[in-house]
Amino acid sequence: MLFSKDTWQEIIGTIRKNKLRTGLTAAGVFWGIFMLIFMMGMGDGLEKGIMNEFGGRSTNSLYLWPKSTSIVYKGLPAGRWARFTLDDIYALQKHADYIDILAPRHLTHNALVSYQDQSNNFEIRGEWPGVFKVESMLPIEGRVLNQLDEKRHRKVAVIGKTVQEELFGKGSAVGKDIIVQGISFQIVGVIKYEGESRRLQEAEEAIFVPLSTSVQLYGDGKHISWLVCTIDADKMVSNVEDDIINFIKMRHIIAPEDSRAIGCFNLEKEFRKLTGLFSGIRIFLWIVGIGTLMAGVVSVSNVMLITVKDRTREIGVRKAIGATPFSIINMILLESVFITALSGYIGLIVGTFIISVVNILSQGMGDDQMFQNPEVNLSISVTAFVVLVISGLIAGLLPSMHAAKINPVEALRSD
Repeated sequence: MLFSKDTWQEIIGTIRKNKLRTGLTAAGVFWGIFMLIFMMGMGDGLEKGIMNEFGGRSTNSLYLWPKSTSIVYKGLPAGRWARFTLDDIYALQKHADYIDILAPRHLTHNALVSYQDQSNNFEIRGEWPGVFKVESMLPIEGRVLNQLDEKRHRKVAVIGKTVQEELFGKGSAVGKDIIVQGISFQIVGVIKYEGESRRLQEAEEAIFVPLSTSVQLYGDGKHISWLVCTIDADKMVSNVEDDIINFIKMRHIIAPEDSRAIGCFNLEKEFRKLTGLFSGIRIFLWIVGIGTLMAGVVSVSNVMLITVKDRTREIGVRKAIGATPFSIINMILLESVFITALSGYIGLIVGTFIISVVNILSQGMGDDQMFQNPEVNLSISVTAFVVLVISGLIAGLLPSMHAAKINPVEALRSD
């Protein structure tokens, strides 16, 4: 029955007789699956754009930096600047055994860097080796800084890819010496940021030297700019954040309730907020999309009921000459599934095509946009189509059952 030529000729003939009614019904189904695919794709692009700002950084990270105090405490005035020191870092290492990676930074802004006849201003960063792992900076040539560089206060440097291109062109930089504010540093590696966040890609425009070397040559020998740490996998940053902050406050004689003295950015907390937000958005989009889809499917059911009513006499004749209830049900169900599947498939193709066009356009906007590379997940598309076909089957079930119960005698008497 499914592959019967006569059955399909009847279905096509019925559709042609009711072009407007069938077209409007198909448009409802088309719009439902199109909107589902389109909204899921656009939601994917928005999520990628927002999540891109996290780059490849470790999401279990806590960033801390000094600010001025806002509360008088133990005879000390408000407005003091609680500057972090190397001693704070060493003490924190001993205090917090749950810290996995600790990476303080000493920052020097826009130092003049030269190599032979090439020169430019670049940011100089004094770092501990752990920062390269925390912020996903990978060597594309040579190596990154190590503990021996730090311990021996070596005058070595790791440069970003952009620095290499500006000072060395396409040539290798490893093993060559650059002059940073009159001091010679040997390049031991070139790094590239593993991510697309424009803010973090600034690392490719910086020069990294051992922290101990930086604070001696460009600082006062003890103060640092800020620190970042990652926490062991079996703990949450939010659970130890207060302990770390209070420890630093205690060392700098800061009131425990002074929330402005130390700047803090809990990347894990922000990441969880965003993942929760986008989970909610995806659920909302599914609800709206499926709701729109079901509205189209209900219209299919209504149209099939009207079709059965219009064909009451025809169905009566069929039953009078020996047609079984199953053949009547099969005919109505096939028509319902055909309309639903065809219009849904077209909606799926058009939705995917539109998302592909938006994807191409978004790639020309650059990597620092809040909307990037929307895609339609294949499993979502297949699932939506399967649900649609099943819904079309269910939509035709009630009309087909009604048709199967038609009394041939009464049907032949109907107008």
